[in-house]
Amino acid sequence: MRTYTGIAASPGYAVGPVFRIRRQKIVPERRQIAGTEVAAEVARFHAAVGRARAEIQVLVDRLTTELGPGEAEILSAQLLILEDELVWDATLALIDREKVNAEAAFARAVADLAARFPGLEDETFRERVNDLRDVEQRVMRGFLGEKAATLQGPGEPSIVSAVNLTPSDTAALGHRNVLGFIMDEGGNTSHVAILARSIGVPAIVGLKGRAVARHVGQVVAIDGTDGRLIVEPDTETTEQFHLMTRQQIVINEKLAGLRDLPAVTPDGHRLRMMANIELPVELDEALARGAEGIGLLRTEYLFFQHQTIPSEDDQVRMYSEMVRRMEGKPVIFRTLDVGGDKVSDYLGAKREYNPFLGWRGIRFSLANRQLFKTQIKAIFRAASHGPAKLMFPMITGVQELRQAREVVDEVQSELQQDGIEHGADLEVGIMIETPSAVLAADLLAGECDFFSIGSNDLIQYTLAMDRGNTRVSYLYQPLHPAILRSIQRTVTAGHAAGIWVGLCGEMGSETRLAEVLLGLGLDEISLHGAALPKIKQVVRWTSYTEAQQVVANLIDLPTADEANQWLAAYIADRKRQRENGGN
Repeated sequence: MRTYTGIAASPGYAVGPVFRIRRQKIVPERRQIAGTEVAAEVARFHAAVGRARAEIQVLVDRLTTELGPGEAEILSAQLLILEDELVWDATLALIDREKVNAEAAFARAVADLAARFPGLEDETFRERVNDLRDVEQRVMRGFLGEKAATLQGPGEPSIVSAVNLTPSDTAALGHRNVLGFIMDEGGNTSHVAILARSIGVPAIVGLKGRAVARHVGQVVAIDGTDGRLIVEPDTETTEQFHLMTRQQIVINEKLAGLRDLPAVTPDGHRLRMMANIELPVELDEALARGAEGIGLLRTEYLFFQHQTIPSEDDQVRMYSEMVRRMEGKPVIFRTLDVGGDKVSDYLGAKREYNPFLGWRGIRFSLANRQLFKTQIKAIFRAASHGPAKLMFPMITGVQELRQAREVVDEVQSELQQDGIEHGADLEVGIMIETPSAVLAADLLAGECDFFSIGSNDLIQYTLAMDRGNTRVSYLYQPLHPAILRSIQRTVTAGHAAGIWVGLCGEMGSETRLAEVLLGLGLDEISLHGAALPKIKQVVRWTSYTEAQQVVANLIDLPTADEANQWLAAYIADRKRQRENGGN
């Protein structure tokens, strides 16, 4: 019995035999053509794309029927890639200019487009490149006149294993007899992770070769909650996993009953529970879990999806759809946050020696005023369809906030003068994710309507560590006294100025930290939809007074290790009390 750890992508437990999936990659041969053959090659390209489009549409229809329109949007995005002018124009230009066959020209166009993405540290970029490669292979099969071989799902309940699965592979596979997924690549926002959460099965990604190393039929146990893969579990472990699976079913049924209930403590303290959204497909899951709104809408997706700067109307259509689908629940739009690990050359954000301390967030937006202004105008126009709020990333001081608000004032004035329908008086807030913002929180609070603490970057910048660097990842400690005190200071400053304070980082999704965040006095937590019911349950059974005492005990401990140990003992004791019927 051996245990490996990957990225927990979809919660739950499963035990079963491995069902491996492999795809043979088609690499086109490059050949020169005569000038008289150009027209024929262009026609071949059109025909291959037509076949690919038809196959993708069949999968979109199937996914819509089986899982709903939200999940089908993942594949619908691939149809847009087939219409992308960059791909079309580059392919046709290469055929004509370099006199090469259509397959080679198309492969080159896709490769050039994929190269526009950065070093792929960011999961969003990796998934966009996966989309491109998925479309590329489908078109390649179209050139061969072959229909894409339909993936055959497992004939018995099994754990699906692969290096990665493309969106179309996942859709074609379906979910019959799928107990869970183990993947060597991918992250929390990968298509496999999203679809696994949609169909309610566990998934572990980022296993780095451990998934495909499993042979067909080998029995494994997967813990999608903690990211554990156990190979050839013994009888005791297998029985334990079966027990956890049954317990999880019971727990999920109970948590489902919390969907429409507020997150209110026994002594009456109210906490708003919102959802972080990166992909449109995540919205339906968030609503199904009882989200009261979107506490963080990452707008970068629209830009990276199209690989070009979207027009104001393009943005209005996307943002308006999100607002309408929330049916009166608020949506907080974070303005474009490129730079750092989110560089995109076509936006003009170049890779830098130290990108996290460079030209990113609000700095980039203020330096690209027209781009910034267009996005804010689109958000205001979308706000005519429902409640929306505006949030600026990476604010380090009052000067940046004032400059950003000047753009907001310009936008409002122009929309009013032009008679364009738009939302009026949107709340304007900022992300608190730098030590300077924490230290100046009292000054910033007087010039905005709310704070949202971005705990991921706040931890990284406060503790001077790169969360993507495995050599220093051990320093990523949410319970470090500097982090707890930073959050407490921010909440105190916000409330003193009469504004509300939320948190939208990964801390919000950790069940063990729920009492801590409650006790710190936050008004709102925005988190992954899948984690929302568990956090709400903790809030509903913990008094605000007790949560404040938890924070009082933790905040004076000198090290993160001591804080982690104290909290673990507290949680274990509370669990025993609940099991014994105590309070």
